[in-house]
Amino acid sequence: MDFQKMNSLNVYLNLLSGNLLPMTANSSFPILWKIYSVFVWLLEFIYTGALIFGCFCVSLEKALNDGLLSIIVALEGIFMVARIQAQRELVQHLIQKLNNILHVEDEAMKKIIAVNLKPMEIPFRLYLAGGSLSVFLFCCITLPLAAKKDIFFYEDYKMPVTFSKEPFSTDIFLLGSIILLISNMYIFFKKVGVDVYMTYLVALVTAQYQYIAFKLVSIFQDSDHPQYSNGNSRENNFKTDLFAEKEIRSLCRHHNSITRITLMLKKLLSLNFSLIYINNVFRFCFLGIMLTKISSSLLEGFMVFMYGTGAMLQFYILCSCVQKLVEASMEITDKAFHEDWYRFNISIKRTFMLVIMASNLELKLSTFGKFNLSLPSFMAVLNQSYSIAILLLKIK
Repeated sequence: MDFQKMNSLNVYLNLLSGNLLPMTANSSFPILWKIYSVFVWLLEFIYTGALIFGCFCVSLEKALNDGLLSIIVALEGIFMVARIQAQRELVQHLIQKLNNILHVEDEAMKKIIAVNLKPMEIPFRLYLAGGSLSVFLFCCITLPLAAKKDIFFYEDYKMPVTFSKEPFSTDIFLLGSIILLISNMYIFFKKVGVDVYMTYLVALVTAQYQYIAFKLVSIFQDSDHPQYSNGNSRENNFKTDLFAEKEIRSLCRHHNSITRITLMLKKLLSLNFSLIYINNVFRFCFLGIMLTKISSSLLEGFMVFMYGTGAMLQFYILCSCVQKLVEASMEITDKAFHEDWYRFNISIKRTFMLVIMASNLELKLSTFGKFNLSLPSFMAVLNQSYSIAILLLKIK
């Protein structure tokens, strides 16, 4: 097992989006993929610049309804990918440490990792499919205008972009619409790709905490140790205590390694998670405003609703994944505490108590505790978005 082979969706999205985030300890990509990535980044920068400038050239309502949300999503995706790329050495070091642990042939670890990763695969695939269709239809909804008009303005694009001076011809309009479509599809792929990448990193670390908890229980359970069958009490069974002490010290070293990996993960992703929290307040806010403004087109309303549902699903997966990591890091001794650990020798009991104390330290992956991703924060984002949307509608 290793990080690259854990999930094919992560690998394919990383290439398709042009993110080219590290997948191995010495991650490198063929020259063709690097050229492809440069092309995608160049296209995204041109589109984002044209979109920002276009918001100043159209009406305020058009800029808010169709432009601002696109700018938020584009800048969020670009910033998160760029920040991970800027810490490439840290990412590779983190992946190397994870791979060193994953290379251990342990069936229990494989099962725990599978339990953590598989539930996320179907929701992400649904989000990818539904979101791609929504973005595609949303960008193409203005194409029928090409058969009705000969002269076009910035307002005619679905999103306010400025690829040429207005007014412009049908050919320029169609070419601009194609660039708009391709750019938005790549932005969506980049956003989903980096979300999947971060989620699987967090899920793999979560699985390690759960593995430590499982092994602690197995150490203190009679059925896992054939040495208990000799009829002697545990207090007098030297071989049993020696075996347990060796195992628990090995788990302590494992726990120390995972703690260091978690600190590296926090350094890598903390700002990204805080940004995700803040951006989703604005994203859900403007999606709500867009839904209230759409009355003439049921198709357009359905597409906004479908994209909004996908965005909520994606944010929910991230929140639940981070919360599972926090809970797993603090609950590694909960089940083992109800076993007969107190009947072992003093060295084992002291070591176990130190593990309990270490697990009581709360873990947060965000830069600011206020913006830590969790299921309660998911509901807080929805409530804040609703309040801001209502306030903006009243102002208008």
